[in-house]
Amino acid sequence: MSGHEKQIKMTQNKGSHMVQFLAGIGACNLMVACGSYQAWSSPSIPHLTSKESPFPVTGEQGTWIVSLFLIGDFLGSLFNPLLIDRIGRKYTLLISALLLLIGWLMIVLAENYIWLFLARFIGGVGQGSIFNSLVIYLAEISEKHIRGTLINIMRVGKYVGIFISSSIAAYLSYSILNLFSIGLTVIVVIIVLLLPETPYYYLMKGDDEKAVKYLMFLRGLSSSESLHLEIKNMKMTIVEDQKNNGSGFRELFVKSYNRKGLMILTCLKVTQLLTGYGAIIYYAQEILSLSGSSIEAGVGVMIVTGIQLLASLAAIFVIDRIDRRKLLLSSGIVDAVSLTAVGLFFFMQTYNEEYASHITWLPLFGLILYQVAFALGIGIIPYVLLGELFSINVKGAAVASALVIGSVFNFATSAGFKILNNAIGIYATFWLFAIIAVVGSILTFCITPETRGMTLEEIQAMQNPRIKVKLDGVSKVNLLA
Repeated sequence: MSGHEKQIKMTQNKGSHMVQFLAGIGACNLMVACGSYQAWSSPSIPHLTSKESPFPVTGEQGTWIVSLFLIGDFLGSLFNPLLIDRIGRKYTLLISALLLLIGWLMIVLAENYIWLFLARFIGGVGQGSIFNSLVIYLAEISEKHIRGTLINIMRVGKYVGIFISSSIAAYLSYSILNLFSIGLTVIVVIIVLLLPETPYYYLMKGDDEKAVKYLMFLRGLSSSESLHLEIKNMKMTIVEDQKNNGSGFRELFVKSYNRKGLMILTCLKVTQLLTGYGAIIYYAQEILSLSGSSIEAGVGVMIVTGIQLLASLAAIFVIDRIDRRKLLLSSGIVDAVSLTAVGLFFFMQTYNEEYASHITWLPLFGLILYQVAFALGIGIIPYVLLGELFSINVKGAAVASALVIGSVFNFATSAGFKILNNAIGIYATFWLFAIIAVVGSILTFCITPETRGMTLEEIQAMQNPRIKVKLDGVSKVNLLA
């Protein structure tokens, strides 16, 4: 390391990650609100279709209340790229949070099921847009050593929201659940108003002064001297992107390095979701009921979701300390083992019921192991890479594409779970998930670059030779200065 680089390093060490963590955790409260909104349907639909409902709702209408939320979520991910580069990351997050708040207000004021249809659809649009924007926001405010940690906190926030709302619904009334959720969302809206915009957005708009100001604020620095090279690299990368005279979805497919990133992203999402994650979450209670375990199925689900939350918290401490490719491969292999074990139990239950009666604990153990491994690798790494692999001008479109791909495969596994069970048996379904986990994790390990400890500019240079040449040139000029 040269004397100049050492001087920069020493100056940067005087800074702090504290502001980045505070801003990141503040932004991740949006996912707490999203988790609460997502969890609402599980306890509320049975209430609304019962005699205690304030207005009549049929079972079919209840299904539409759930489905319209998913449709809104899908459209929100497409709506997001229209705003994020025009009004900024912060204000896109704010508008999305307000959509969630509008949804809650409509639920509280609902006079019939039509209100609930609209409420869930609007809230779904808000959630889809939040997810898209938040990945980009967290990636752009954080330094390379804590980027994975902050993006993992996003998933933790979602599990916290689900857990809190489910607990309230279990012990308190439908009305209290709704009022609590409105209060939570109002607090989140206020927090978003206090968040800083990302320096990348200001550089995109040509406002270098604000970019430097907010970068100093996020780094906890009183002087911009140590940021000189970083700002140069950021500006050069953005200028190089803008020279392409294209943006959004078209540019995502025109450039070879963007197509490669999209291919990696598709493999990651297919591996993540075709291991049966959605099906296991939605049908966990039914799966455990079929096992005949002495542990009540509802209690088993609480154990599984509780372990999932703890595992996602544990991921905070490993995501930026272990190579992401190794985490991904290890996670896929352990998930495959756990899915194979669950499938083995149901195979024995089908062909040797007496032996299966002695291992009724195996499905619960297998699902717990699955959730732990998933949270530490396959569950989080695709979201980290979403914020890293793509250049500024296509990042919104890339994240939207990921959510679309995710929605399609999540629906396929969730809707097709029972169909597969009837066609080939539940044990074969789990074994199919296990095969996909192994093949998918090995394939993604082979084609995915290692990004741990790299700046966003260094990741772009690794994929785009023109940016690499420019970055090297900026570094040489800076060293000679």
